[in-house]
Amino acid sequence: MWLIALGSVLKERWVPLALIIGLPLSGVAASGMDIRPYLAFPPKTVRVSHAPFSFIAFFLITGIVLVTVVPMVRTALSHNSAEKDKTKRYPMPWWGKLSFPGLALFWCLAWTRMEWMAQLQPHTFFPLWLSLILSINALTVRRSGTCPLTAAPGRFLLLFPVSAAFWWLFEYLNRFVANWFYTGSQYPALTYFLLATLSFSTVLPGVESMKAFLTTFERINKGFRTMPPLPQLSGRTAGSLLMAAGGISLALIGIFPDQLFFTLWLAPFFLLLGHALYKGLSHPFTPVFSGDYTRVAAYALAALCCGFFWELFNMYSLARWEYSVPYVQVFHIFEMPVLGYAGYLPFGLECALIIHMVYNTTLINPNNT
Repeated sequence: MWLIALGSVLKERWVPLALIIGLPLSGVAASGMDIRPYLAFPPKTVRVSHAPFSFIAFFLITGIVLVTVVPMVRTALSHNSAEKDKTKRYPMPWWGKLSFPGLALFWCLAWTRMEWMAQLQPHTFFPLWLSLILSINALTVRRSGTCPLTAAPGRFLLLFPVSAAFWWLFEYLNRFVANWFYTGSQYPALTYFLLATLSFSTVLPGVESMKAFLTTFERINKGFRTMPPLPQLSGRTAGSLLMAAGGISLALIGIFPDQLFFTLWLAPFFLLLGHALYKGLSHPFTPVFSGDYTRVAAYALAALCCGFFWELFNMYSLARWEYSVPYVQVFHIFEMPVLGYAGYLPFGLECALIIHMVYNTTLINPNNT
């Protein structure tokens, strides 16, 4: 049933997904470059040299981020959260009580080098993140009485396999910009694929769980409902422009990897949303047309919060990733350059689009347990 549901998710969205896969490789091939290094598997764990730090690029990107984020932060801070102390507390579910010790245990195992744990040491990512996902859901139940895991368990569980496929797309796109690489373990291709897929399966459930938790706070749930409306962001024209921007970026990303590294996080969003607008398909950002940015803020902030935990847990883990980012490889928080965290904001919106597709498939009963 899940495979059928997954096929239903992809049925109407195969065009942007095909473009995300095909355009970077087509651009590289059209430029006369050898495409074989981009298809090698597993990927090589080597640091690629990129353009050195640039004050101009650093301050330009910083300015764009601030211009985008500051108005939303000011709007949220100006919201009067009069009900913040009236939140009802619900009983903590039994599985939530178990998740917190599990989180502490697997975090400890990830950061230590105990001899008895040597064989399992590189594989702590999945149980650590599964524990965190359960903990976040438990806190959400505590604050609101429900959570993604209990409200629609069938669709929430479907997020795990969809998440694995979703993040593999970004691993593929990273071949063209080489902004991160993995260290600490080497495996044959099939073993690498299976272990990586298991870890990647936690991305969307983590973001959806964090989004649900954040929206239990009134400042998030109600603080972004009076933003400037964007009625222009609708219809075939807007969809065509977004798809053109995303398509051109991806076609050129392998030819100009340093100059276009940031489009790895923007282009898939442009293509997915642009296609939805062009075809008149359902998407999660319809309220933006009338000035309600709640979902935009909630998913962007959820991805940023998850990003903090991804980078935190990664810092002293045995199997870990490192970064090599052109122009802005300075001022690190954990392994990530500080401006790299800005990439989590559009990534959260991409997660929202995929989660919306999963939650709106008609082949899974939302109350399915």
